[in-house]
Amino acid sequence: MTEVSVAMSKWEYTESANGTTTSLASKRNRGNNHALMNAIPSADNVNPVGDGHSMIQPMINPMIHPLIRTLALPIGIALSAGAFALVIPLWTSARGVVGPTLADSETPVSAAIATMAAFAFATVVAIGVSRIVNACVGTFVLGCGVGMLALRSGSAADFAFGSSRLVPTAIETLVWALLIAGASYLIFTFGGRLADIPSQDDSEIDSTTGPMARRAWFAAVAGVVVAWFCAASDSKGQAIAAATIGAFAVGFGARWIARQTQPMFVAAAAALAFALVAMYIAFAARGELASGFVDGSFPRLLRLMPVDIAAGALAGSAMGFGFARSFVTPSAPDA
Repeated sequence: MTEVSVAMSKWEYTESANGTTTSLASKRNRGNNHALMNAIPSADNVNPVGDGHSMIQPMINPMIHPLIRTLALPIGIALSAGAFALVIPLWTSARGVVGPTLADSETPVSAAIATMAAFAFATVVAIGVSRIVNACVGTFVLGCGVGMLALRSGSAADFAFGSSRLVPTAIETLVWALLIAGASYLIFTFGGRLADIPSQDDSEIDSTTGPMARRAWFAAVAGVVVAWFCAASDSKGQAIAAATIGAFAVGFGARWIARQTQPMFVAAAAALAFALVAMYIAFAARGELASGFVDGSFPRLLRLMPVDIAAGALAGSAMGFGFARSFVTPSAPDA
């Protein structure tokens, strides 16, 4: 039978079973330390955050985690761009060069299937990057992959002097917008919500399709205007830059308007705005494209091919939303 005798003070007692003297204060400290260790999540622990989305907890090893975060972006871009590089030959048009649109390909069905497969693979890569870094970086990685295809595809000159038509081009832009919407949903659902925008327990603010989110989508109008000013020449690089800078304005404006709402469909809203403008031009434009290209009446926004818009919408909106973090705090009241 264990006999406990009080000695010296009320803070110390002796257990005669093993003859040791133990301080109550030290036992309390050991208990607190044990509870603290149990509270530290393991490296592979997934913690639900906000409205059901999940984010990976930071790794315990401070040397491994920064290394993985640093390598995730370049590796993700390389994998995403590599997938789209394999698709480029299938976009070859009847003129023997890579066409400006998917419809210009000699084998449009095969090109479409291969492009969607590359897009699906790049989306999976983007989800992986999102879980390691964040969803905006994952969206940027996907945009860089599409950008590889955009850089190698035809320019506005190929569009004007080839066999391209306006209505199929507008429809192709719309399809890209739908693909971006689906990819964005997967990235934010399985990659995790942005940690610096916590849930507000308010459906009007937290919902990615709620009133605040829909207000943020109207920033896409500003993106189209900015892109129009930036598309000053017919070069391919400037077309991609114009789409990216326009989408940058969309991302920045979306965070300014709805600073407490996750930007799940901001990139899709930017692409959709360009698709609607392309559809309007398709029905309003008169005359031959080649003649307009020569005499300068070629519409400025037609210099942006559908794949240029897709790449710019993804990469630009992600950069704009991330850049706005320096100016807009999530805790401030929504405009």
